[in-house]
Amino acid sequence: MRKRVILLIFLVLFVCMNGAWGWGKELEVKVNLNKAKEAVFSSSGGLKIEIGKRYFSVPSSYPVHFREKGGKVEWEEENILSSEVYIYPKGKEPILWGKRPYRGSFIVKASSDGILVINQLPVEDYIKGTMKLELSPAWPVEALKAQIIVSRTYALKNLRRHEEEGFNFCATDHCQRYGGINAEDPVTNRLVEETKGLVLTYQNELASAVFHSESGGFTESALDVWGREVPYLVEVASPWEGNAPHSSWRVEFTKEELEESLREARLIQGEILDIRLSSSSEGRVEEVEVITTDGEFSFPASRFREAIGWEKLPSTFFAMKKEEKEQKVRKETFPSSSSSLSSSSFDYDEWMEKDWDLDDIINFLKMREEERNQKKGISPPPRIVVEEEVVSQGTAFIFEGKGYGHGVGLSQWGAKGMAEEGFSYEEILSHYFPGCRIERTTFK
Repeated sequence: MRKRVILLIFLVLFVCMNGAWGWGKELEVKVNLNKAKEAVFSSSGGLKIEIGKRYFSVPSSYPVHFREKGGKVEWEEENILSSEVYIYPKGKEPILWGKRPYRGSFIVKASSDGILVINQLPVEDYIKGTMKLELSPAWPVEALKAQIIVSRTYALKNLRRHEEEGFNFCATDHCQRYGGINAEDPVTNRLVEETKGLVLTYQNELASAVFHSESGGFTESALDVWGREVPYLVEVASPWEGNAPHSSWRVEFTKEELEESLREARLIQGEILDIRLSSSSEGRVEEVEVITTDGEFSFPASRFREAIGWEKLPSTFFAMKKEEKEQKVRKETFPSSSSSLSSSSFDYDEWMEKDWDLDDIINFLKMREEERNQKKGISPPPRIVVEEEVVSQGTAFIFEGKGYGHGVGLSQWGAKGMAEEGFSYEEILSHYFPGCRIERTTFK
């Protein structure tokens, strides 16, 4: 009982600091969907608009338009300017932002170069809108439950992630991908309700529950990836990922491509001469050292991957080799010298003494034809000489690896494999977060 009280107090403090607490009202979060120049909202049940202390009623399916104007939000239909606009549904019908339906309400805020479109909704509805963007609803139920609990814990643990910007989460991979009702599915919605309130805890506090797509066979510790030790974010085996889409991969970059990316990220200066890797015993790269014309630069492999691009370099579980790339180029030339079959070199006596084969007959006829053309003043067609030249294409760095993502915490494909072998969501979470417990709490 004492543990549950401590956990509840912890959640209350988080909620109060974010202004999202309301007695008798479910905890709500604010998700920034986009920054835009304009936005259109409507609802089949009608809308309520709040601007300052003024309230407006909008008829069913009637669109309202907002845009940035002079550092403010302008409601075009009413010609009203404000720094913030609140949009609520009149009934239970969702609000359409453009053509996309969303639960909850909206806040439109002015920003330096546009307007922020923020969806405010209950935390459980937020989790529903992330599931289908993370994994397939056709996956085993126990794997889906494990992901839901991790996603819920992650959300509650990171309520202050974008606090200074006026919302809790963005809708991208930086937080969790969120797509509103279009990203929901009846299967995962039901499982969200079944697991409502379940979170991961460690020593009576919310755990730092993180996840990735594929580990490549071994997860990584938070210490090696982010430089901070977390007792339950440690390396564990994940041998259930044989059918994962990134069980093996190969990518290639030119020296110039790597230089551009690493310079832009301010990780190196000068031109790359060589790259050296420091890896764990399992093969996951931990440190990258780049030798350039301006010196030696070392940084964590996670920063190297970030600079190259998360999508371009799927994980830090890789080996690297360097190759000098060459290519054969076909060249055609027209020699300026006269033909070797000119009449000056045509010796009849020599040819008459030969034992002719078919090639000799063909060549003799060609020379006779050229001789007749020369006597008539007809120049022979220019001969084309075809040559192949080997041209250097520069240095290429080839990365061959496995896995997708940072490798810390829950492996989604590992969870799928465990569920297919009969493991429960409790066993899955216990494996990937050793020492953590599953607790149920409320957010009211």
